[in-house]
Amino acid sequence: MKKEEYRVWLDTNRLYTDNRTSVLISSFVVWACIFIAMLFPLFGFGLAFFLMCTLCIGFKKIVLDIIRGNEYKVENVFDYYAHSLSAFCLRVCSMVLILLWSLLLIIPGVICGLNYSLAPYIFADEPDIGTIACLEKSKKLVYGHRAELLIIFLMEALITILVATLASCFVIIFNFIAVMPLWFNVVVPIIITLFCFFVVILPYFEMLIGNYYVNLLKQSVQEKTTVKKTSKSVSTKR
Repeated sequence: MKKEEYRVWLDTNRLYTDNRTSVLISSFVVWACIFIAMLFPLFGFGLAFFLMCTLCIGFKKIVLDIIRGNEYKVENVFDYYAHSLSAFCLRVCSMVLILLWSLLLIIPGVICGLNYSLAPYIFADEPDIGTIACLEKSKKLVYGHRAELLIIFLMEALITILVATLASCFVIIFNFIAVMPLWFNVVVPIIITLFCFFVVILPYFEMLIGNYYVNLLKQSVQEKTTVKKTSKSVSTKR
């Protein structure tokens, strides 16, 4: 792991520790609203997906405010209701593009997913720039840093698998005390894993990716400044 990457991980750990309560409550509010929307008959899943597109952007904005040291409130997750349609279009477009590339081979699909992984954070910063502009800007920022993001997503997957394994072990041990029905042995590990993922694991990795995004933005600005200074010095010499 590079020194810069290690610093980002340490910085994320510190930020997450200092703001754990607000982050977890914000995440819980987001996923509770989405779960409640799923309970609506007929169009519940469609409503939940539409709501998820907007609320997740709001949560990412809270994450960015924490990283940048700005003031924030839990209710800020609802701030992007005016941009709900744009957030929906961004999510659908990125999913369609990833799916189309995945039809060719798995690797192009993974690369496409990594290319567009920062688009929601860009949208949280600049909700008026448009879907295509968000995707293109994400692709430019990620260029040369896909391996770093891939490690983050693999770590997230491994921790989730570990939680699922521990939940299954808990059920197995519990069966030695009292034999439980099959549905209990299946449903309980799933519920424990999903709860830990959406309320604990996902918020941390959202903050970690958000921290990478902020650092990549800083690097991009520094590179542009360096190029301008170089071009000015060359023109002066001429």
